[in-house]
Amino acid sequence: MIKHLFFLIPTLFLVACGDQKPANTETPTKKPLEEAVSPSESSLSLSHFFMPDNSVAHYKGEGNEYASYSLTTLYPFENYVTTYEDNGGTVVQRIYHVQDDKISLIAENGEAYEPTTHSLAELQAMQEIEVYFASPIKVGATFNGWKITSTTEKLKTDLQTFDDVIVIEKTNEDYSITRKYFAKNFGEIKREFIMQEGDEQFIVTSVLESID
Repeated sequence: MIKHLFFLIPTLFLVACGDQKPANTETPTKKPLEEAVSPSESSLSLSHFFMPDNSVAHYKGEGNEYASYSLTTLYPFENYVTTYEDNGGTVVQRIYHVQDDKISLIAENGEAYEPTTHSLAELQAMQEIEVYFASPIKVGATFNGWKITSTTEKLKTDLQTFDDVIVIEKTNEDYSITRKYFAKNFGEIKREFIMQEGDEQFIVTSVLESID
């Protein structure tokens, strides 16, 4: 059962007007956009929430033998992303369609030991299975049973320390909790599964460790 739990799974435009500045007027120094605007307030493209093309990310797991995994990310066409998640027990292929307001999971195939390719027409014909991530990116927003609980989390990993991490949380039917942590230009950098067992908690985590 635990093995399968891990399968469930800005552009800012500045416009200047006018062709002449008043005399003796200095343009004030602006802060970098990353400092001036928080992720919850900016219009980030959802395409920023995946690993780089042709990358292989490695996640360190704790709590379960299948919590450690590698994730290969490919961009076959614009607005389409394919990932292969290998946890040592099996390989799961997932295909996503990135849209303006959401990322849709459109295919999920287990035992995907050999990479497969699809034409653009085939991808366009695939129907949404579920919403993987969605805007608006602000605390309290919900989608597909998930709720955004933070957009300013700090998370230390073996790769680096991430600021402004977006956290989404979902309460499952058995009252267990699943959390996912997203960072701009990296996508999912941590996942966490928590189940209460009597007076103790059973916790399984996968955290980004390195990227090839």
